[in-house]
Amino acid sequence: MRRPPRPRLYEIVLLADFVAVVLLLRVRARLGLDVLRTLLDMGEFVTFAALFLLGGIALRALFAARRGWRRGAARLRASFRPRSVFDLLRFLAALGLTSYVYSWLKLGLPLLRPDVLYDAGLFRLETALHFGVNPGRFLQSLFPYPAFWRVLGGYYGAFILTVITGVGWFGAALSIRDRARFAAGFSFLWILGSWFYFAVPSLGPCYVLTDDYTEVRAAMPEQSATMNLLFAHYGRMRAFRRHPEGTDLSPYLGIAAMPSLHVAAQAFLMFFARKRSRVLFLLYAVLTAVTFFTAVVSGWHYAIDGYAALLLAWVACAAGSRSVPSA
Repeated sequence: MRRPPRPRLYEIVLLADFVAVVLLLRVRARLGLDVLRTLLDMGEFVTFAALFLLGGIALRALFAARRGWRRGAARLRASFRPRSVFDLLRFLAALGLTSYVYSWLKLGLPLLRPDVLYDAGLFRLETALHFGVNPGRFLQSLFPYPAFWRVLGGYYGAFILTVITGVGWFGAALSIRDRARFAAGFSFLWILGSWFYFAVPSLGPCYVLTDDYTEVRAAMPEQSATMNLLFAHYGRMRAFRRHPEGTDLSPYLGIAAMPSLHVAAQAFLMFFARKRSRVLFLLYAVLTAVTFFTAVVSGWHYAIDGYAALLLAWVACAAGSRSVPSA
C-alpha cells in the first residue's frame, strides 16, 4: 500500500510564509484582509497557469511523437496517470500560493514600511559601482533611438508570457522529482524576492528621477501608462489608513524595485535549463539580457536591482534542487 505523500520542504516554507504575510498585513499593516476571498480570487491566475501547463504537456508529447506516434501517445498517458495528475495539481497549488504571498506582501509595503525608501542610496551605490557613470543615463545616450525604445517597451509588456511558458514547459516534465525541484526553486525565488522588497523598499528610478526618463516614457506609452497606474495605486495604499472606505486594492499593483523579479524570473529559467536543454538555456539567457537592458533604460529598475536579481535566481535554483533529494 502506497504511503500518502509527505509535505516537501518548499511547501512547508511556503505555508509558513503565508501565515507570516497574513499576520503582518492584518496586525501590523491593519489591512482588513479577507483571506478566504482573496485566496479564491487566485483561481483566475491558477487557471491561466493550468492552460500553459497543459500546453507544455501537449508540446512535449508532440516532440516525443516525432519518433513515432506511439511514443507521443505513451507520453500523454504517462502525464495523466493518477499519481502524475495529483502532483500536477500540487504544482498548481504551489504556484497559486506563491503568487498570493508575493503579491500581497509587495502591495503592503507602503503600510508596513511607510517612511523608508532606499532609492537615493541605490542610485549612489550603482553610480559608484560604475565609476561615476549612471547606467540608465549612459544606456539612453548610447542608444538614443525612440523606435528602438518602443520595441523594447512592447517586449517588456510580454514578459509574463515568457515566464509562464517556461513554467508550463518545466512543470510538464514526466519526472515528479524534477518538477518538485523546479517548483521549490520557483517558490523560493518569489518568497525571497518579496522579503528582499521588505528589507530594501524602493520605488525605482522612473518615479524618483522622472526628468531622466521623459523621452523614454514618451516612446513607451504602454509602459508609461502602467507606471502611472501603479503610482496612483501606491498613493491609495499610502492613504489607506486615513481613508480605507471605498478603497479598491489590487494585489497585482504593488511597486518595488530591489531586486528586479523580471530579471530574476527569466534568469531562474535560464539556470534551471542549463543542464536540461541547451536551446532553452540560450533562449532564456538572451531574454534575461534584453529584460535587464530594458529595465534599466526604461527606468523601471536600477542596474543594481538586476545584479541582485541574478544572484537571487542562482541561489533559488540551487536551493530548489538541493531541497529535493535524489532518491
